[in-house]
Amino acid sequence: MAVAEFAGVTKDEHRGVTSQGGLYEFWTENSAHIYLHDTDFRHLTYQPGRPPILELQFVYDPEWAPPELSETPVVVFRFEDVRLVEWREDQEGHDCVTTHPDAPPGQVELFDWDGADLFTLFTFTLCLAFHASRVEVAVRAEPASVAPSSTYP
Repeated sequence: MAVAEFAGVTKDEHRGVTSQGGLYEFWTENSAHIYLHDTDFRHLTYQPGRPPILELQFVYDPEWAPPELSETPVVVFRFEDVRLVEWREDQEGHDCVTTHPDAPPGQVELFDWDGADLFTLFTFTLCLAFHASRVEVAVRAEPASVAPSSTYP
């Protein structure tokens, strides 16, 4: 069983990515505390090339950003050698967002890692499961522009 390689994440076993905590909460290699519950899932880009790439972007509301991320509130996950298992949109979530403008379409419920190479992301409107051999975590000042590919809002 292959184990995904992580870049941009602390190697500290108490603060890094574990199969118990997944990608929901951890620290970067520069000691920035990433807590996805305080972010909004904003963007997904899938590029089916060689290797297939999946990029996920999460953005902190200025009110909830940790001090060390106030200038770089965008958390970017770039997965390589991706094999999609499930991509399911939650129609009830979409209906709720349509009828209630204050509903949180990008609220992160769960972002798990199985300890090998399977990742699972649940948001208010999306369920995504995929395998990846490598993940790189970075923080940015503002979202990158959307490249032509399959995208999710």
